[in-house]
Amino acid sequence: MESRAAFVLLGVLYLAVTFVTVQAVTYSGAAVVHEGQAWSIECSGLKEDDPIRWTRNGQSLEPELSSGQLSVLSPRGSGTSKLSAVQATDSHDGSYKCTPQSNDDFHLTIYVGENSDLSDPSMSPDLKIKVLTPKDVPLILECENRVPLEKPVWLKEKVAVLTAFPQNEDLVKIDNATGNLIITKVLDPAYGNYTCKIGNTTTEYRVVQKPTVVLDDSTNVVEGEKLHLVCNGKQSPGIKVLWYFGEQNYTSSRGRVKISKDIDRGIHGGVLVVENIEMSDRGDIFCKVAYNWSDPSEEHSASAKTYLRVKDKYAALWPFLGICAEVVVLCVIILVYEKKRNKAELEESDTDNSPETKPLPNKDSDIRQRK
Repeated sequence: MESRAAFVLLGVLYLAVTFVTVQAVTYSGAAVVHEGQAWSIECSGLKEDDPIRWTRNGQSLEPELSSGQLSVLSPRGSGTSKLSAVQATDSHDGSYKCTPQSNDDFHLTIYVGENSDLSDPSMSPDLKIKVLTPKDVPLILECENRVPLEKPVWLKEKVAVLTAFPQNEDLVKIDNATGNLIITKVLDPAYGNYTCKIGNTTTEYRVVQKPTVVLDDSTNVVEGEKLHLVCNGKQSPGIKVLWYFGEQNYTSSRGRVKISKDIDRGIHGGVLVVENIEMSDRGDIFCKVAYNWSDPSEEHSASAKTYLRVKDKYAALWPFLGICAEVVVLCVIILVYEKKRNKAELEESDTDNSPETKPLPNKDSDIRQRK
């Protein structure tokens, strides 16, 4: 009994030590990075015997490390390892781990949009997206870092905002007390890019309409082939896309599920590709979009679903085999019929060619006549 208790105690201590070791690994770094920016993720709390092997979504980064796209710095004895890239690309989006011993991971989101190119110093990387619907009116855009007694300058598509709406002069107004821009109506001219300038600081906004999603009611894919879906609809660059497939949510590639950019519309994550579709994949697939996942309002998000129908890869073969079977049966029937008919004709022919039996003349009657 005592030995069993000691064994259980040792097991508990082992699990506790393992748990502490796993929980000791922590990550730090920018969670959201614009395309083209440099980024780095630092993993700390590593022990000397912990294997350092960076992965993204469970996949090895060796090809990108060997090509120089990514680099790893792990000073000996520091207990840290840093993964970095000079320029962020949409393929860098995903969940990172520095060691298999880590129970946690670090999710890096790459923002891909019109203002993701930071080569233009007039474009701020901190673009704020606001959805304009009837429930949002009046929509207030605040000019950040305002200096007292200094008047802000508001621009709409790089044009003075008060002169940008010649036919809708009352569409927007500027609050002189706060310097905020107020959009008073829901009209198409109100959508677009706004900039507030105060001295050397700028605040960037993009006002967009409620997003929409369009998917077919059903999608047919043959077993073993590839599923390709595009989350269509009215959406602006910078929107976040979530796919629901196989009872799991996907915002980035994982396993045979590949999430990629809709190049035609510039929507990151707008394309879902699943290799080697299986019969068990049959079911509903959802696409949900929002500019901010922390905003639960239905007015600012949209979703749609399609039902995936998986066809048997031999389904097209069965009608052909059925036709072949019918042809074989017909051929057999014809052969049997022809064989019986030929046999009957042969028997009739043999009967027709047999010699006729004629009655023999009566010799006695001939003799009597001669007499």
